[in-house]
Amino acid sequence: MSLKTSFQRAALAMFAALAMGVALAQAPREITPLNPPQPVENDGKIEVLEFFAYGCIHCANLEPKLEIWAKRQPADVKLKRVPAPFAVRGVDSIPIFYTLEAMGLVEKLHQKIFDAVNVENVNLGAPALLNKWLEKQGVDPKKYEEVQKSFSVDNKIKRARNMAQDYKIAATPTLVVNGRFLLEQAGSSERMFENTDRLIAEARAAMKPAVAAKPAPAAAPAKK
Repeated sequence: MSLKTSFQRAALAMFAALAMGVALAQAPREITPLNPPQPVENDGKIEVLEFFAYGCIHCANLEPKLEIWAKRQPADVKLKRVPAPFAVRGVDSIPIFYTLEAMGLVEKLHQKIFDAVNVENVNLGAPALLNKWLEKQGVDPKKYEEVQKSFSVDNKIKRARNMAQDYKIAATPTLVVNGRFLLEQAGSSERMFENTDRLIAEARAAMKPAVAAKPAPAAAPAKK
């Protein structure tokens, strides 16, 4: 092989490596390892957190698909919703979510809040408009305010704000699988769920205890 041919091949290899590096740099970030990983409950289940904001149109569009995805998960997967501390479209989602959760109204009103903010353009960040909207849903604004000021709800509000920092949440919607991987919706929601399913499968495999090798049967005693 001539020196010229060797040089040409080396140059081509270097060009290919540079092209690959550029492609990787331009690819959308979909999965990010969380450093450091965050603790999860030791209950044998795989935890998926969804950090969302009621004023986030992407979260609003994802919500119905997320609900369908969650219903088809096996019993060892649990989904938890965590409001992010971003006042998107003037709405602070954290106190609204945890107050309604304490009142047992999240399941009833969660999607309705997304619709009110993103479809009907109701500014639920304004207390007067929020109270008016709550009354239309059959919720007593005074009871709502009382529950929001309770000790338990206040603790959950503070914890959610700290969690956003611990999990390094920079955008919504973001999913977190078992405290180890962040998934942002860089592409389609289908792609996001595919990545989530893959990480769940990997977490499930890692949680299975290693099967101890069976000892070899003892040799039969020699006949005399």
